[in-house]
Amino acid sequence: MPPPPEATSKFSPLPDTLKVDLYFDATLSMQGFTQTQTSSTYQQAIPLLERAVIEGWRGGEASFFKFGNDTAPLTGRAFLDAAKPQFYSDAKYNKKTFIERVIDRSQPDHLTVIITDLFQDNADVNQLSAKLKDKFIATGLAVGVLGIRSQYQGTVYDVGSDNYSFGYKSSDKPQTGRPFYLLAFGSHANIAHYFETLERSGMSSFPERHALIFSRFITAHRTPFAAAKLKTATGISEINSTNLVAPGKRQEEIKAFRIIKGKREAIFITDWPYEPLANVLDHSPILEPEVTCWKGEEAGTRELSPVESPAGKAALHVDASLLQNEGSFNRLQFQARLNVNELPAAGTYGYRIVLRPPNPILPAWVKDWNMRDGDIKAWHLKSSEFNGARTYNLENFLGTLSGAVSSTSRPEAGELFVYMKVDR
Repeated sequence: MPPPPEATSKFSPLPDTLKVDLYFDATLSMQGFTQTQTSSTYQQAIPLLERAVIEGWRGGEASFFKFGNDTAPLTGRAFLDAAKPQFYSDAKYNKKTFIERVIDRSQPDHLTVIITDLFQDNADVNQLSAKLKDKFIATGLAVGVLGIRSQYQGTVYDVGSDNYSFGYKSSDKPQTGRPFYLLAFGSHANIAHYFETLERSGMSSFPERHALIFSRFITAHRTPFAAAKLKTATGISEINSTNLVAPGKRQEEIKAFRIIKGKREAIFITDWPYEPLANVLDHSPILEPEVTCWKGEEAGTRELSPVESPAGKAALHVDASLLQNEGSFNRLQFQARLNVNELPAAGTYGYRIVLRPPNPILPAWVKDWNMRDGDIKAWHLKSSEFNGARTYNLENFLGTLSGAVSSTSRPEAGELFVYMKVDR
């Protein structure tokens, strides 16, 4: 039988060079980050955005822009003016946050980063999510969100569907800081590396920040299934896969077995190291197996031709889960049970098994930072209680991004291939 097909999507390696396009939201609500009595976290972050590009890639190149009603390049060192109140006083840019225009301009082979307060109404959320899904998530790229709370003193505009305005001043407590966000589009590897480099460049000292990356990847490494040692083997003996499968590039993902003659059931259990990526969505440790089976049939030569076998698929029962150590998944446990009597005939059966996490879970901070319509109506009656430490429609926006991943390219925790030689 032929070896397994090549993977349709691989975790892209980190390039030596990268063009990074950074867009500053120049609307009026951002001005309050620059009007605090002491240097705000937002102002401290601005020079780090360039520094992380230079330190993160040997050939990193940063370009800066501002956007709002329109977009415009920021030449020279003009991007540093984003730390000053007057940057947000231009009426050509400070009225409406058209993030969708930045998405339209973004180039998939670049890393695009938007610095914004991410205030979006329901129509904005639906439009943004659809554009991000079509241009990035559905094409194997990723969307990253890094939320950072900062000191703030000013007015927050266009709050809720009725576009209310509220004055807000944070206190010296970090949890009262108003969030701003880095919304990043590009390859998962580039987004993750940029966020990591920002931490090393100085953001590790910021009081409160959270990152999420939405993509089809939750681990960067292919399953080392062939090298995994069996913990239990009943009615089965492991054999060299090259005796059943022509040599191919993915032998490391194959285990091959011979079913001991006369056995009605064959079982094996194994586990192997699992390395989750940082800042991906949480999920249950119980994995959902997606099984395909084919049977090798004689094709007039000594080679076997694979023919899909629903009966062979029904005969295999799989359980898989991720095991935790100190709160983090670090091993993948796999059990397979084959009911030999359910197989239609003797021969060689091949199984492709994709292990997927169930529906992902947004972390608790998203709900804590989310601003609801009901809250806004109450604040309109008593504006002194306005909580500017929350972001309107944040939970809806991030939940929609999560749904976009699930509907286009569900993540894989592992992919492996099992070949069974059955004699009768």
